[in-house]
Amino acid sequence: MPAKNEKYDTMVQHTFSTLAEITSEQIAEVARAAGEPAWLVEQRVTAWDFFAQALPPEWRRTDLTKLQPEGITPQTNPQGTILDWDSSLAQRGVMFMTLKDAVRSHESQVRERLGTLIDALSHKFSALRAALWQDGVFLYVPKNVEVELPLRVRYKLSDGSRSIFPYSLVVLERGARVTFIEEFMSQDAAESCLAGPTTEIFVGEGSAIRFVSAQQWGKGMYHIGSQLINLERDAHAEWVSIALGGQVQHIEAEARMQGDGSGITWYGATFAGDDQQLLTAPWLRHAGSNNESHMDFKTVVTGSGYSVFDGMIKIEHESRAASTRLEEHAVHLTPKARNDSIPGLRIDTNDVAKAGHASTSGQVDEEQLFYMRTRGIKPDEAKRMIVMGLFEPAIDAIPVEDLRETLIAAIEGKI
Repeated sequence: MPAKNEKYDTMVQHTFSTLAEITSEQIAEVARAAGEPAWLVEQRVTAWDFFAQALPPEWRRTDLTKLQPEGITPQTNPQGTILDWDSSLAQRGVMFMTLKDAVRSHESQVRERLGTLIDALSHKFSALRAALWQDGVFLYVPKNVEVELPLRVRYKLSDGSRSIFPYSLVVLERGARVTFIEEFMSQDAAESCLAGPTTEIFVGEGSAIRFVSAQQWGKGMYHIGSQLINLERDAHAEWVSIALGGQVQHIEAEARMQGDGSGITWYGATFAGDDQQLLTAPWLRHAGSNNESHMDFKTVVTGSGYSVFDGMIKIEHESRAASTRLEEHAVHLTPKARNDSIPGLRIDTNDVAKAGHASTSGQVDEEQLFYMRTRGIKPDEAKRMIVMGLFEPAIDAIPVEDLRETLIAAIEGKI
């Protein structure tokens, strides 16, 4: 069978039509030519059929009118999945490889998990991602294995390409520990481009993950994706969400505390500048008992930038003694900049330890600026210090120095 796969890859060349012209038959043909198993071919075809007939989702605060996806031709092979890790970890049973390779070498493990957290048929774009993903990574950490150094994947749009659909699949067995970083990057584009990332993270009983997702796309990129972390009993996560680039962002993100005693701390930093529209819809979902969660998002908008924080705490009926808080604080650097903060609570049980949400939004405090000017700090430097101080919790939680420095430089360039 491996020889057959290699023959397909090297001897048969298949390309997609534009999104407006692709058929389910073409989806199946490309998948089979890549040597993909029948279950994955079927998964892709089902998702494409749904995409083809579904209406676009009605997102009030996400403007897709300038996207023009009908002219986009997707890639039929991975174009920009770059892995950074210590390969000696394989001796301890750690797997870190492209998702395409994992489908071949560890098919049963991929099949067991792929698409089980995020419903591919929830809307048109989720189906598109499930049908067309090529780039992606598979990370597996065995029971009781602790990985000290961060494992990183960079998803980069190739020159001349207008779409990328990366898929991150992460599995931690009981008692495992890992830091996983995914980064998104591209050059500025003259035409609209589409990124459709999907991230599914399974955190087993008593395991812990630090997950960093840093979005630094260039101009012209539409970043429309989903991320979900599922936490089993006594599992814990630290999540850092950074959104700086792109033209339009619509990210649906969820931390699901499925097991008793699980918990998460979630930091976010969003900076929207001229002509950017960046929306994040993060959920804290409590299903188990004695869960603890805290979400702390910070937002800065400048020029004509527009950001949306559509956050939600959902405590299910079966949950008991949840302790949770969600908050977002936004700063406007210019009069035309806008931020919509929409925190919410949905509680379906009477047994709650504590739950609350808060948001603030406003201009830079003039008294604060005056105080800093009286001490010889120039206005521009004062604004820089205020913004960097606001983003400090999220930036400090990133365990890799070169990434911190890159993000700090990008933030300072937008002030």
